Amino acid sequence: MCALSDPLTFELFTAVSPSELLNSKCIENKNQVTDVNRKLIRSRGLTLVEVMISLLLMATVMLGFISTFIQSRRVTESSVLHAAATSMIYGLIEQIKELDYTTLVPSYEVDPYAPTGTGAPVTPYIRVRISQNIVKWLTVVHTLESTSMAPTTPRGPTTTPPASATALSLGAIDNWVGSIPLSTVTGTTSQEINLNIWLWIDEIPNVSRDVANVKKFTLIYTYSYQDGSMTRIVRDREIFLRTRYDQ
Repeated sequence: MCALSDPLTFELFTAVSPSELLNSKCIENKNQVTDVNRKLIRSRGLTLVEVMISLLLMATVMLGFISTFIQSRRVTESSVLHAAATSMIYGLIEQIKELDYTTLVPSYEVDPYAPTGTGAPVTPYIRVRISQNIVKWLTVVHTLESTSMAPTTPRGPTTTPPASATALSLGAIDNWVGSIPLSTVTGTTSQEINLNIWLWIDEIPNVSRDVANVKKFTLIYTYSYQDGSMTRIVRDREIFLRTRYDQ
């Protein structure tokens, strides 16, 4: 009688079937066959097909995680850039609100602070500061107050134009502010946005004599940025009013 616990005997049994084991003199009962089968299962490794299927399942799961991560990063970056562009536009609006109502919104004079060699800016214009080192003359579409009792027709768009619309198609003047770098908390440049501004000033006359004269500002801003190998274009609209006595 041979012992199943013997390593050499067990190795020999791995090459025979359970029925052959029952007929063997080394097996006393069926329980020993079951024990042998369990040992065989524990000792058996994975086949190449099983390994490839496992790798395929793992790759599928990881691909889903990577796609989700990339999409989340794009959404976050888009939100950050939109917040930066909107903050810049609100800064320009605050500057316009501080300008003299009568002579500077807009101005028809040659700016005495224009850099030498750049020539006089096209009028009418509004002079604003974009950043510490960037000053721009935003040329505007100015609709004067009507001299008759009928109000003038505002030329500023009432809806946000699509990204495919051009300044010429809307009767606007395109002001390219430039490529503006955005900095991280460490001071390094992380991304740049290209900003274009279209500005309309529509004067609303005091026809009924119940309100002060009002100037309506319609500002369309378009910014673009690089998203990998693609160029994303975003367009939005801001509207605000100025009155003669709001200073």
